[in-house]
Amino acid sequence: MLNTFKVTGEWKKGLRVDTQVRNFALSFDEPPSLGGEDSACNPVEGLLASLAGCLGIVARVVAQEKNLPIDKIQVEIEGDLDPRGFMGQYDQVRPGLLAVRYQIKVSGNISDKDLQEFAEEVDKRCPVSDTLKNGTKVEGKVIL
Repeated sequence: MLNTFKVTGEWKKGLRVDTQVRNFALSFDEPPSLGGEDSACNPVEGLLASLAGCLGIVARVVAQEKNLPIDKIQVEIEGDLDPRGFMGQYDQVRPGLLAVRYQIKVSGNISDKDLQEFAEEVDKRCPVSDTLKNGTKVEGKVIL
């Protein structure tokens, strides 16, 4: 069974784009250093936030399935991007993230073995992490 997710976006002013996801609105902009007005997070930060949300959700689901006594789940993510690619110097550096690192901090009475198995299961099941790691095909076109 395949689920297809749909998002629409519309440029508003400056570099701001407002998107619609089901009944939710998400906005994106760039900081002044990249030509924006800093009215919202930028798309790369949004991508990293999506990864944090996905890892957190999957961690909670796995903890419930395994009956692990986890009291708190916190996700920290960093991503490295060279803005020259975004600014048109993509012959020198790719425009995408060069590296992404995350930590999932949990609290609870969990053995080292259970923690290791938990970490492996979360890593295997996170759709956003899988998408980033495995070079998902992206196609697009511009129409008039």
